[in-house]
Amino acid sequence: MALVFEGILHISPERLYVSQLYVNEAKLLSVRSWLTSDNLERCEPLPVHDFGDGNLTLTDGHTRALALLQQGLSCPVRYDNDEEVVGVSGLKAYRMAIGWCRDAGVYTVGDLCGRVLSEVQYEKLWVERCRKAFSSMG
Repeated sequence: MALVFEGILHISPERLYVSQLYVNEAKLLSVRSWLTSDNLERCEPLPVHDFGDGNLTLTDGHTRALALLQQGLSCPVRYDNDEEVVGVSGLKAYRMAIGWCRDAGVYTVGDLCGRVLSEVQYEKLWVERCRKAFSSMG
């Protein structure tokens, strides 16, 4: 049974699954500079989707989720039914990325703690990988 919900939930980031292998260090430092318990309302709810495995998987917002985890804060989430996620190509792309994560032993936001890369490394290892894979999907 799929985990579908309406509205906004507040969840521990530890319970969120990921669709991304790495986090950009510069972006993480930037997010951590403004995202604190005092101004958590500035954090838009992060989009999550159940891709058929019974887990709430982030479709975006991995950096914010990791920053929240590092600060011990809960994570506002909303269910993502956007066409770019649930359309045929979106489902295929996200399932492929989730597969990469599982193959690397990366499941939840906590697993990203040791996978923070410089901007150059992030571009080379993640962004380029996605570009190549998605361009070959046609």
